[in-house]
Amino acid sequence: MNENKKSKRILKILPWYMGLSYGLLFYTPISTLFFTIAKNLSPSQITLLGTMSTLLCILLQPLLLKIIKKINNLLSVRIGSILLLLSVLLITFGNFYMIMIGIILETIAFTFKDMINIILRNNLIYAFKSDEYIKYKNKSFLIYSIATAIIALVVGYLFNLNYYIPMICCMICCVIIIIMSLFIDDIKTENVEEKSNNSYSKIIIKNKMIINIILFFGLIRTCIALGFNNSELFIQQELKYFFNIAKTTYYFSLIVFVSRIVRILSNLCLNKIYLKLREKLLILLPSLLMISFGFLVFSHYLIDNLLIKFLTMCLSYSIIVALIDFFTSVIQDTVLDKTSSSEQQAALTYLSLSYKVFKVIFGFFVSLILLRYSLVYVLIFLIVLILVGMIFFSKTYKKLIK
Repeated sequence: MNENKKSKRILKILPWYMGLSYGLLFYTPISTLFFTIAKNLSPSQITLLGTMSTLLCILLQPLLLKIIKKINNLLSVRIGSILLLLSVLLITFGNFYMIMIGIILETIAFTFKDMINIILRNNLIYAFKSDEYIKYKNKSFLIYSIATAIIALVVGYLFNLNYYIPMICCMICCVIIIIMSLFIDDIKTENVEEKSNNSYSKIIIKNKMIINIILFFGLIRTCIALGFNNSELFIQQELKYFFNIAKTTYYFSLIVFVSRIVRILSNLCLNKIYLKLREKLLILLPSLLMISFGFLVFSHYLIDNLLIKFLTMCLSYSIIVALIDFFTSVIQDTVLDKTSSSEQQAALTYLSLSYKVFKVIFGFFVSLILLRYSLVYVLIFLIVLILVGMIFFSKTYKKLIK
């Protein structure tokens, strides 16, 4: 009976922990502003930081997985929470190389912290709610979206007061996350399947449809990530043509706030839209992403009116932000639906690995582009990349919708 009560309490905490630690609060909305203004980094350096951290994380992944396997899921989550705080400290007070170590630690932290998904799954199985995994995940996305929307209202003002105030607030949030992790436990039934990755990874590799979905996810999710970071830099540069740093920060914060409201609405509508369109979203969402990049390029070359330019950039950025959760959830559900229970953990692992590998490869390409060309060429490159990915995925897509 005590275990049942404990599981119920943990299931109440988990969405809040996951939501508040889904990204680094206060830091994420102003990360590009902080790097360009407070740290004087170039767009190429910023992209390189993310690429190098992801590459190192891929190289360290076998070692990290061994460590995670040797310790338990719960300790992994707590270590990840502590590493997040250390990463923010290094990013805030370090030089370029210390910032790179901080971002590497942040990536490693999320690898450890990802074990929270297994803890959630185990607690749901124990509580006979195994079919509510997506519901709990969506609730955590919603909490994160609401938190970031509220933060977006004040973060620009705080940044203008002092560049480091949002980072100090981020540190406080990390301390709260660490405290919350102390109230989480990994309760699981005795019959929870424990299978090694090798036992089912071979089955996954033979399934061509699953491989194509995993590769397509890696490519499109990379385009979303690179598009998200570079569209922020692009919008800031466009605003700087018209305003000083203080007003640029204010108007960019306003765009971030609107994007978070759109993200909340998309999370609320996710289930209804998915039930209606299902696998069709695998093509519709990347098409929407391509259109949003196209709008940004269009606003740069053809729109001179400040208000229309601002609204176009706001709409485009909001679409990109909304697609982060939406596309991931659709792909995960599709993969889980097309695989057996013994294959699912490996499939989700491969999804994450595919994203990291593509991010490293095309992150380097973007860094090279930025050494000689402006940010608008990065957006054009991403449009071409999405289009190529959709063409190669078209045969698999036709099989899925049959």
